[in-house]
Amino acid sequence: MTQIEPKTTLTEGFVDTFGEDVPAGQVIGRSGPSGVYRGGADVEGVISSDHGALRIEPLLKPGWGRSGLAYGPYRRENGLAFGVHVLNGHNTSQVGDLTESLIQRLYRWAAGSESKSAVPRRMLAWSRNGHKRRSWRQFRRWAYLNRHYRHVENGLLDENLAVGWFPVERPENPLTGGNAFVVHATGAENGELWTRAGERPLPVVRGLQNVPVYYVVILRERGAAYYAASLPAARGFGDFPAMRPLAVDAFADEPEVYAGIYQSVLGQIGFRVDSRVYSTAVQKLPACAAWFGTAHLADSLTGSGPLAGSRAEIGGAWRVYQGEFARSPQGIRPLAAENLAALTGEAPAGLVHAVVDQAMDGEAETAVELVWRLQDEANYWSLTVDAHACLLLRREDGRVLEVARDEPGLQVGQANALQILDDGEEIAAFVNGRLLFNKRIADQTLQNAAGVGLRLTAEKAARVRYLEAHPRTVPIPPELQFAPPWEPGETAVVVHEDFHGPDGDLHGRATPGARTWQKSYGLGHISIQDRAAKVIASPSSPNPGRTIYTIPWDDPAFAELEVAVEPPGTSRGQWESGRAGVVFWQDAD
Repeated sequence: MTQIEPKTTLTEGFVDTFGEDVPAGQVIGRSGPSGVYRGGADVEGVISSDHGALRIEPLLKPGWGRSGLAYGPYRRENGLAFGVHVLNGHNTSQVGDLTESLIQRLYRWAAGSESKSAVPRRMLAWSRNGHKRRSWRQFRRWAYLNRHYRHVENGLLDENLAVGWFPVERPENPLTGGNAFVVHATGAENGELWTRAGERPLPVVRGLQNVPVYYVVILRERGAAYYAASLPAARGFGDFPAMRPLAVDAFADEPEVYAGIYQSVLGQIGFRVDSRVYSTAVQKLPACAAWFGTAHLADSLTGSGPLAGSRAEIGGAWRVYQGEFARSPQGIRPLAAENLAALTGEAPAGLVHAVVDQAMDGEAETAVELVWRLQDEANYWSLTVDAHACLLLRREDGRVLEVARDEPGLQVGQANALQILDDGEEIAAFVNGRLLFNKRIADQTLQNAAGVGLRLTAEKAARVRYLEAHPRTVPIPPELQFAPPWEPGETAVVVHEDFHGPDGDLHGRATPGARTWQKSYGLGHISIQDRAAKVIASPSSPNPGRTIYTIPWDDPAFAELEVAVEPPGTSRGQWESGRAGVVFWQDAD
């Protein structure tokens, strides 16, 4: 397909939806229903739309810049937002070590969860009813990966989805420019959400769940702010219609950028699932026209005159608790040996960011403290950084407790970004995109305190500028016109199984509600013991393969299951290797 490039920088916003069914390979290079041109790349013809959503299928040849949707270019400016409502196919998609040969993988596909004797029956069923096109495509993908990615240590491509603003229409690596979210595969923890902040990825959410997500990236003249929302209680996100501020970048400055969503790889080893995009939007947000966007406390700290009593750009007047500060063209300047000043918001801060300029001379020995959860001058949290180390401190009634320590500290002779991400339960601290202490700190102390500020020592301290603090959640901009997530509406409990009654095999047992359990698959046994359904197995006598017990269900449109699972064993290292969950069962194929 010949792609027609837009010739001018775009200035108008849009909302792009995918209500029309469009065959694979015919989405990119055409205009959508709103009239916006859909650029990007579809080298293998894997992008289509159906049932109200864009569909992105797995690539045969993984890689960036081969499968994605892009709009633009746009001129970088404050308040220009790109929003995407997307369900990533598999957050831990990656190209890594294919430990099985192609023959072994084909055998596993043919046998499925059954034994070798089931292969003829399964192949006959596939020849009659299987999805031939998708299967042959998967075989070709396995063959390609088998040739190029056998025995690759530590994986070769662990990032699978990128959403945001890119300096080119077809990015070869979304981590080297622009402002985008990137999903990174982490194996057992499913995925980690990164943002581009400075010269390295900043990890904002670990244990990323496979649920629909609303991503929003709001540009600035320099950098951008990142937000995300999802279903109620989804880990790390705001509950729709609120979004959570997740990160700030203060440095990206490409004058023209493209809004886009790109997929580099889908599936893990041999598994596959498509990604779905429900809507995209680019809009100018008047409410975010200032450099600080959605912040409720913000001050560039530049200019001249004393800080005490002066008004921040948003958030009221500064209160100096100790010492004295003065504004300067390069940022705030302390005037005494010990100096503490703060702003107080109406809500606790969930994201705090500041830029620190660290000189090459003796100023590198001085420390900067970024303060938040401030209740008063004797009770607050702070991140203390200098050229050598980073300390997470908590003050209670004037007593100082060192919570964590990390090295190194600030980079000398350049601008540094300090950032705190705090949901009230867990704290993550960053310097130049690096997660400090290699972990997040769980602590609710002073979680409702709403003060944010700075503590500086010595007159020759490093200069701090562009301090901003955002609430823990903010409303999703209505201009993006996101549809709410699907909800089942009113539901009723049809079956509540408490496993009370006489001991014995679960098969044939009637539930409250007159449904009967049956063993639908496998050779193992689940038995009622001590008011619970117990898998009859042990490390010395394991369960003989996958075992499934089901009850009949007559509503193909909806079912909601909930189960409490107690893993086997009493501690780590017992090698129980237990795995259990819920299943929607149609038939043996």
